[in-house]
Amino acid sequence: MTSSTGRTLNLAAPNQLKHCYRTARRCGFTTVELFGVLLIITVLVWMLLPAVQAAREQARRTSCANNLMQVGLGVQAYHEAFTQFPVQLSGTDSGAAAGKDNDRRLSIFVGLLPFLDQQAAWDEIQKTRPFDDSFGYGMMSMYPDDESMYPEDEFESESESNEPWVAGGPEPFVGEYEPWHWEIAVYRCPSDPGTGEPGFGRTNYAACFGDGMVAADSGPLRKVDETFVYDETLAEQTQAAMRGVFVPRVVTRRSDITDGLANTILLGEIATDLGDKDIRTSPISGPGPELRDHPNWARDMAMLVDPERPQFWLVQAGTTELSLVGDVGRGFRWADGMPLYSGFNTILPPNREITLEQDKDDSWGVLTASSRHQGGVHVCFADNSVRFISDNIDAGNDSNPSVYAGSPNPAGSKSPYGLWGALGTRSSSELSLLPPASAIP
Repeated sequence: MTSSTGRTLNLAAPNQLKHCYRTARRCGFTTVELFGVLLIITVLVWMLLPAVQAAREQARRTSCANNLMQVGLGVQAYHEAFTQFPVQLSGTDSGAAAGKDNDRRLSIFVGLLPFLDQQAAWDEIQKTRPFDDSFGYGMMSMYPDDESMYPEDEFESESESNEPWVAGGPEPFVGEYEPWHWEIAVYRCPSDPGTGEPGFGRTNYAACFGDGMVAADSGPLRKVDETFVYDETLAEQTQAAMRGVFVPRVVTRRSDITDGLANTILLGEIATDLGDKDIRTSPISGPGPELRDHPNWARDMAMLVDPERPQFWLVQAGTTELSLVGDVGRGFRWADGMPLYSGFNTILPPNREITLEQDKDDSWGVLTASSRHQGGVHVCFADNSVRFISDNIDAGNDSNPSVYAGSPNPAGSKSPYGLWGALGTRSSSELSLLPPASAIP
């Protein structure tokens, strides 16, 4: 018999047949060989995946730092234009009806829009328009790409009034006003997955109030018959406690920073709430004014942090009025100047728990910086340098009372919260305590 190669086979020779069959079997992989190859590929992917994920997070972290720097540049440009920093809790107050003014509750991020290439958004907010005006969806290319997030009737007003939205917008919690729901890309950290309802347009950056908490929700003004008036007691507390660059409802300037621009925090990161009872983003109500003397109340006194999951609150910690309001969460409203939404203080170190003085969102509290990055947060200093601050930064003793009028730590004294607190103050004469900027972790 002749084979396909022209070779003559002797069918009577068993050894020659066995050699032929063996040669035919070697034309493919055995099952064991296939499993071995798959195992090697799996191990390689398993080894490479963390490196790929780390590279992606590093890219997101760099993007976050760039966004924060852009916001810082916007603050500096604002100062160049108006010889003052933008004011936290600013706006109009002219009436009791919702939508007729913004109740002096706007954040610095509204006024910064024209300085961050968001002139079109600013122009829309400054227009007087009917309640039923659709605002036009042609602008949505500036914001989220998915226009399905904005159904035509989502922001339709329940009011039958024909009176218009006022220039400057209504209160930042009015859900019918569409611009407050816009996501402004430069205000977001790519590492933060929070988006959409129950929040409005979110922000991952916040104004620094310094190492105090009292009066962060009011400044020196008190509301009387829907109009804000100067209050001596609040003014005293504001002057004592609000020692950061941004003082609620008060004009501040670069010249007020006497501790050095490179040693004073201007802005910082905050993580937005995901509805998972995270101690950094889900607000808990505290013991009232007692909180100012016990910043660590929620963790060390009330023991509301879950010992088995120290990044989350215990289940019973959420049984408050705050927990029943769906749209209350850290960073939920970029346009809202209340501390919960767009402010932070340098009392507890980064990524610690947040606690409000009262069971409502418009109150002061212990509200530190936070982020979705591992190990710390980005902050922007008044010289517009952006640095990554470790969670382990020296923050003094968190059992120390905060600085306020009548505090054991008197107004004008050095920060009781170590390096972290000192970096938050603008003029507390702590330069001798501060390391060189290059040595700050």
